[in-house]
Amino acid sequence: MSTPLLVAKNVFQHFALADGKRIEILRDISLEVREHEVVALLGPSGCGKSTLLRILIGLQAPSSGDVLYRGQVQHGLNPSAALVFQNFALFPWLNVRQNIALGLTQSALDPAHREQRVDQVIDAVGLEGFEEAYPRELSGGMKQRVGIARALVVEPEILSMDEPFSALDVLTGETLRNEVIDLFVNKDSPVNSVLMVTHSIPEAVFMATRIVVLAAQPGAIRAVLDNDLPYPRDEHHPQFLQLCQRLHALITQAVMPDEPAPAAPAPAGSAPRPLVVQTIPNVSLVTTIGVLELLENEGDLQLSALARVAEKEFTQLLPFVNAAEMLGWVKTPGQLVQMTEDGRKFLTASINVRKRLLNLRLRQIFVFDLILRMLEHSDSHELHEELVLGELAMIFPNERPHRVLRTIIAWGRYAELFHYSSTRKILRAVHPGIDVQPVAPAAG
Repeated sequence: MSTPLLVAKNVFQHFALADGKRIEILRDISLEVREHEVVALLGPSGCGKSTLLRILIGLQAPSSGDVLYRGQVQHGLNPSAALVFQNFALFPWLNVRQNIALGLTQSALDPAHREQRVDQVIDAVGLEGFEEAYPRELSGGMKQRVGIARALVVEPEILSMDEPFSALDVLTGETLRNEVIDLFVNKDSPVNSVLMVTHSIPEAVFMATRIVVLAAQPGAIRAVLDNDLPYPRDEHHPQFLQLCQRLHALITQAVMPDEPAPAAPAPAGSAPRPLVVQTIPNVSLVTTIGVLELLENEGDLQLSALARVAEKEFTQLLPFVNAAEMLGWVKTPGQLVQMTEDGRKFLTASINVRKRLLNLRLRQIFVFDLILRMLEHSDSHELHEELVLGELAMIFPNERPHRVLRTIIAWGRYAELFHYSSTRKILRAVHPGIDVQPVAPAAG
């Protein structure tokens, strides 16, 4: 059996907070990326997919554990890997040809061969005629083609992609997925294997030959599934649908486990075990309350049935259900979504009582409690958002801090937990303004 391209051995990742405590991001990851395969890292938001990808290709060092490339311990960036970003990452002052040629900055090729290489990838990804165009002139799909071409121009053995299609419309994403698979199966392509991050179950089944399912808090491998469906794949094939259903169940259990996963015991004499901090789903409270209203009308529903009633994709619905469960409004035994008494109390309450109930609940969530304590200890009882963003970047290194902050502000404003000025970019304590005493049970 040939040596795998990449091997992760007992990889852990954690980050230190200002108070000395540690946040655990990845726990005991062991994984292989073999030759001639497409490996998809699939899991919910905050499970460490992107962190694991960066560690595997050498962009980030693990806190402990090793990554091997062709049997040798990897130190620093893997020169045989190239990365396609989610947000295109193009330089606006450079045209298409110049952006692609950036991939060859460290190349030993002479100028003539560089130009030839750039021409080849422009042809391969369908950018002919756009060589002199600037990013502002391109659609999202064309920008991502430039990103893919920039990765391919170095003739990487491992093409790595971090949710490269999530910022695109459905049809453009489908087109580019097919084109990447065509590049992979093309025997003339230098790409040996593809390593990709995705949160989309159908995308993983459509593209990957092996699917690694990650659980969150902390990120850990829940399952590894082989996918031997031949290319090109039919999304209506019974085996395709069956694998999607199996992944639905695994992801649901990863996001909303019936029982919390037991923490591995800390070795005697070792440092205190890192904290595991619950991520904040990037969803609106209004839509999450809408999920409660659907359950009020329809009764308890299986997740798949709730997705149909809500007219959302399965993976789109999960964050809303996760938020409702975090707030104590629903429980999810198996794949059944049931409204709790707290959920019914919230749904039948007046707007002011809803705010009080939510205020009490948010105070029990780590990140909201942290912000309140920071406000309390501030002389002015104000915090500039940059200070909060810095804390969020350390607490949630797998998330985009600005996106997390937007959600926190929206939830906190609704609950009158704190005030926020978008012009001053300041969070301000409430003095006093909201009664946070326990709410009396609803009559009847």
